[in-house]
Amino acid sequence: MQVCIQVIGALGVLAAVLAFQCKRHDRVMVLRTANELLFALQYALLGAWTGVAMNLIGCVRNMVFRSMVLRGRNTRWARVLFSVAFAGFALLTWAGFKSLLTGFAKVVSTVAFGSSNLFLLRLLTLLTSSCWLIYNFSVGSYTGVVCEVLTISSVMLGILRIDIPRLRGRGRE
Repeated sequence: MQVCIQVIGALGVLAAVLAFQCKRHDRVMVLRTANELLFALQYALLGAWTGVAMNLIGCVRNMVFRSMVLRGRNTRWARVLFSVAFAGFALLTWAGFKSLLTGFAKVVSTVAFGSSNLFLLRLLTLLTSSCWLIYNFSVGSYTGVVCEVLTISSVMLGILRIDIPRLRGRGRE
């Protein structure tokens, strides 16, 4: 069973790493949703209920934001609604400090994913991935730990490959 749990996480890792190499918000959100759905399943099998709740709400949030950004709609109200939901579910599934980490990470990622600014999304993901790294280690999600290390690496690569050249191009105009 432990091998199956970690294989599910490995598929989530793949979706997470691919997400931050995308140049379009909608593709980032689809891959992040796949990542969160797979990790919700893994956390359920590990009995890590805060992780399950955070990731399932995250899936809904991602698809709502994807739709809103594609239609050019302001996500401010949705950011507030999802932030309150994440904070509430962190308290409802309280398992100590690690629940606080995931709740904080999800509120910050809600700000990030509600923005069409992919540079901001990547920067804030560095903070949230650090919180999830600690959570994953504490609940025994070893592929989750690997996922966050790879996500941080992928975010850094995306910043170097996509954002910095784009920012340099703006400076010359």
